[in-house]
Amino acid sequence: MRRSASALAALVALAALSGCGGNGKNDTGDAGRAPGPEALENAKGPVTVTLWHGLGDTNAVALQKLVDRFNNQHRGKIKVKAVYQGQYPDVLAKYTAAIRDKSTPSLLLSYDISTGFLHDAGQTVPAQDLAEANPGTLSLDDIRPAARNYYSADGKLMAVPFNTSMPMLYVNDDLLKKAGLPANTPLNTLDQVVAAAKTVHREVPKVGGLVQPFDTWWIEQLTAAAGVPYCGPDNGRKGSTASSVKLTSPQQRKAIGAVSDLYTSGAGLDTGEDGSNAVTAFQQGKVAMMFNSSGAAGKVKEGTDFRYRALPYPLSGPAATSGSVVGGAAMWVNGPGHSAAEQAASWQVAAFLASPASQEEFSRATGYAPINKKVDALPEQKKTLAARPDLKAVIDQFNRTPATTATAGCLTGAMPTVRADVLSPIQSAFAGKTPLDTALKNAESAANRDIERYREQAGQ
Repeated sequence: MRRSASALAALVALAALSGCGGNGKNDTGDAGRAPGPEALENAKGPVTVTLWHGLGDTNAVALQKLVDRFNNQHRGKIKVKAVYQGQYPDVLAKYTAAIRDKSTPSLLLSYDISTGFLHDAGQTVPAQDLAEANPGTLSLDDIRPAARNYYSADGKLMAVPFNTSMPMLYVNDDLLKKAGLPANTPLNTLDQVVAAAKTVHREVPKVGGLVQPFDTWWIEQLTAAAGVPYCGPDNGRKGSTASSVKLTSPQQRKAIGAVSDLYTSGAGLDTGEDGSNAVTAFQQGKVAMMFNSSGAAGKVKEGTDFRYRALPYPLSGPAATSGSVVGGAAMWVNGPGHSAAEQAASWQVAAFLASPASQEEFSRATGYAPINKKVDALPEQKKTLAARPDLKAVIDQFNRTPATTATAGCLTGAMPTVRADVLSPIQSAFAGKTPLDTALKNAESAANRDIERYREQAGQ
């Protein structure tokens, strides 16, 4: 079976984890305690912080502007060097090689599904420990609960979210009207979305009801929106990382089956795995509704000449326990091989990048959601949201998502390979080639083999 770049990166990561044993200790000189501001005060000369990231194009420019501002504010004290290492899977592969070579960066910006591996590798200093050792830098209570929930294990924050996305529903109101649906048709639940999609497909010739990128992030979203964990036990968030994947619970079967039925009936439009293809189909009026990342908001706005709405991802489970799983990336401070001063300086960088002013500027430039709640009170943010209801919908999505086990997402170092191996059976079911129940069982079995192999080689 062909594996994606993410899956290949995970195999490299697994080899590195086997080699390092996940027993890295922080080079703080004090039994692994997180360093405080005194570490910087005692430093001789400027401290250099190397930041590895996988942000390209507009996102990279926005990040560099923030880095330049930090360097100007800390001239003679801290110098940050931001280094682009390729796309996210490339960053992970290079980082795992750096673990073996003992040449890790001071600060790593890595994507969501690398969280399990980075947790297991034991190379980083928990963000919560650094925040407690450096009062007044960043209040973790200011981080939006959904984002904080994803990057936590055993109740402790491991990394600081930086660029964060959410799944969204984009709606062409003109097509809904043409199908005879009333203005502002409620689309809060999956059943409502499915019913509207079928109506559009039935009433408007040659127009699909729903499109989404064909990747398995959306299966994880359907699971979280149904209020059940994707992995067991407890999505790997309590006591130990995940040891199994579940895709056949009644709640998942109902939710995934509802969307699968849209595709097998012709009401769903298949544009492949690339989210930009889905955006193009939506903008061309080929489909009435689209599930896509909040990161697509800017592109949708730029090329769309009809009335549309951006809405929170629909639920199929109870609102108190169901919601969405975040995407994007977070900042990890490395410990082994890095002095206490370097770790303390890296924390200063992370705290700056997560500050309200930095998050507001980065969000405005890129479309990513600001993870700091204090951004909402800034005049600049209020002005932006007044003019951009689509961006306001992202904030609403964050604020309505409960920090529960289901919305935390699955914590396992095998997650990149799990995603890759779940994809093919699900695509086959949505194409009508394989019965859905068979496909879900096959996907579940493949995912569990991936986790078993990972745990065995990682010594778990």
